[in-house]
Amino acid sequence: MKKVFLTSVIAVFACFLLLAVPGRQAYSADVYQLKFASEYPDKHPTVINGFMPWIKKVKELSGGRLVITFFNPNALVPARQAYDSVVAGVADIVASPCHWVHGKFPLAPVIQLPLIFNGAEAASLTTWDLYNEFPEWRREYREVKVLWQWASALFEVHTKKKLIRTLEDLHGKKMIGWNPQIRHIIKELGANPIEVTPHDTYLALERGMADGVICPIAPMKAYKITDAAKYHTIVDMMCDPFYAAVNKAKWNSLPSDLKKILIDTTGDKMARISGKTLDEGSIRDSQWMKAQGHTFYVLPPSEKMRWKKKVQGIHEEWIRKMEKKGYKNARKIHAEVLRLAEKYAKTTVGGYK
Repeated sequence: MKKVFLTSVIAVFACFLLLAVPGRQAYSADVYQLKFASEYPDKHPTVINGFMPWIKKVKELSGGRLVITFFNPNALVPARQAYDSVVAGVADIVASPCHWVHGKFPLAPVIQLPLIFNGAEAASLTTWDLYNEFPEWRREYREVKVLWQWASALFEVHTKKKLIRTLEDLHGKKMIGWNPQIRHIIKELGANPIEVTPHDTYLALERGMADGVICPIAPMKAYKITDAAKYHTIVDMMCDPFYAAVNKAKWNSLPSDLKKILIDTTGDKMARISGKTLDEGSIRDSQWMKAQGHTFYVLPPSEKMRWKKKVQGIHEEWIRKMEKKGYKNARKIHAEVLRLAEKYAKTTVGGYK
């Protein structure tokens, strides 16, 4: 009788193992694939030194259960439709400029206001702090799960024939601006804004259609702008805000431990890395340009103050516009941007040496 009972117990235990072990194996073997559409191509320094190491780290920390596949611009989804694509689930993760989604992120342009930041790292940390501090900022991204935010390399003044040292030097010059915000700034500074795409900037300069361009240093070599504009004034004019976000349904489908890995590896960590790699890229490119015989000039504080006074109206204009839209904290948000910019300027290098 005891032998029969023991045999029965062993049989039941064996059945339990057969049922339980596959369950445990299925859990450990479940692999979650995320498609990541980036506005930056795979050769971009932020992808090489920021995005790809993050993707590798996520895979390692998850034991291979969370695999993120990187896609170049327009390879998975049209670059300018990144937001709609991640909301719809065509892409699982996107990294894209805020201003490509017209009217969706009305608070984001506070980061584009002129002459605030010393570099992309400071601007990136500020942008992420704003996301965490202000509910109205987070509310604008409610359709997705935001992993981190950052800001572009800063826009500088690049000219073809003459170095810009003062406001008077800039006055009346035909200056290319790639987006409405920088063209607005150009106009306020007394120059004539010209709307030209990045791809057409080199030809516009070569053909005498423009005297210069105000843009980040980083893309100049790729667009051959360095062949035409060889005088550079470091002003730290403005920058563009970005976001990295996950499709909401995909996020909700992930196990809690994988969500934790994504949270722990992004946020302020990726905000800092994204901005820092952009600053480092700008420094490398400016050093290469110097080696090619280009001339650089850093606008002194006294002259920069004159430029700030000229564009102060743009700041007030943004505050009034947002208050009319019902953003009661607009002035507070603006003041916080200035405070954070000053704070992070003390601990970051900036995009020029």
